[in-house]
Amino acid sequence: MAYRTNLTVRFGDVDKAGIVYYPVILHYLHVAQEDFFTDYVRVPYHRMIEEERLGFPAVSDSTEFIKPIKYGDILEIMVYVSHVGKSSITFKFRIHEKESRELLVRSSQTKVAVNMDTWEPVQIPEKYHAIFSRCHPE
Repeated sequence: MAYRTNLTVRFGDVDKAGIVYYPVILHYLHVAQEDFFTDYVRVPYHRMIEEERLGFPAVSDSTEFIKPIKYGDILEIMVYVSHVGKSSITFKFRIHEKESRELLVRSSQTKVAVNMDTWEPVQIPEKYHAIFSRCHPE
């Protein structure tokens, strides 16, 4: 099943045009990914990086900004996995306005498992591969 988390748009996230500045939206996606690791994988991402020396930096991103996001919006961010390879994983994200369910952003990001000391790609550990493989949209 897909993972969902909520986020409220803050004043500092909005630009002079009155909407969320697009790099902030990419930050929201990373926040959702961190929540996914904590709540779904059951390992906070910072602990995975610090203790297991395993990270998942982005190597590819395709994000579609469908509707503006505004100050005060309450967002529901859905995270799911569309592909798990030997050392890569493709996360899909959907940002909806929570109350109306209107789709605001759609994104696909490929991440590669790396050893945080060498930055070399590594095989995704089986315990995580199995968890990632179960995270599909409804």
